[in-house]
Amino acid sequence: MEKIAYTAPEIEDLGAFEEITQGASTGSAIDANFPVGTPFSQLTFS
Repeated sequence: MEKIAYTAPEIEDLGAFEEITQGASTGSAIDANFPVGTPFSQLTFS
């Protein structure tokens, strides 16, 4: 059995947390797993 060489993971600096999350907002609807414009009141969680 041949061993595979280990490659250490690398950390990539994407910038300041404040700058990356600047555009995030709660809003009144999401579109990730539901159709665009679905109101929060109609979301289901399990």
